Amino acid sequence: MDGEIRNLEFHQERMTRSRWKLFGLKDEIDLENIIKSGFNGAQPPENRLLSVVEATRIKTKCRILYGEKIESIEFIPYQIKKINSVRLIENNEIEYPFKFEYRSAFELMKDSVTEDEIIIVRKGQITDTSYSNLVFFDGENWITPTSFLLNGTMRQSLLQSGKITEDEVNPKDLNRFISFKLINAMMNLEESPELDVAIIH
Repeated sequence: MDGEIRNLEFHQERMTRSRWKLFGLKDEIDLENIIKSGFNGAQPPENRLLSVVEATRIKTKCRILYGEKIESIEFIPYQIKKINSVRLIENNEIEYPFKFEYRSAFELMKDSVTEDEIIIVRKGQITDTSYSNLVFFDGENWITPTSFLLNGTMRQSLLQSGKITEDEVNPKDLNRFISFKLINAMMNLEESPELDVAIIH
């Protein structure tokens, strides 16, 4: 909101690292300039779903598709999902070190349950939901699992600021926690609803 680009430095680092790891490219695209260019209607203009006025007044997700170069940019209204039930689902093969457009593995896992959301357990350790990192509250501290699938930008920011800490979390540990939250680029620790661990099955 108000035109703020949240955690830009972490998004910039991820884009630069991903383009180097995936394509061997060492040049750096100026992400702030790309976002502001798209925001103001300059190139790349594809799929701009919100006007400038709308995007500054509501919480807006900036979705950028890129490979070796920027392919498209979108500004999309964002609403926090309501979650009443969560299912633990085991998948020892899944890997998600980069943020990809195609997420069929996550969609297949979600389609296999009736709950609102899933928590993926990999090799006995709790990782992430289908679209977010996790933090658990033990009565004093917010703890994020060390066994994440994707090291999200909000997760990095909260760790750097000292608002959360890292530790191993496995399904047997859940009874030591009171509540949990989902965090991602669009939900910080204050914005994310606090959920009772009892809804995890």
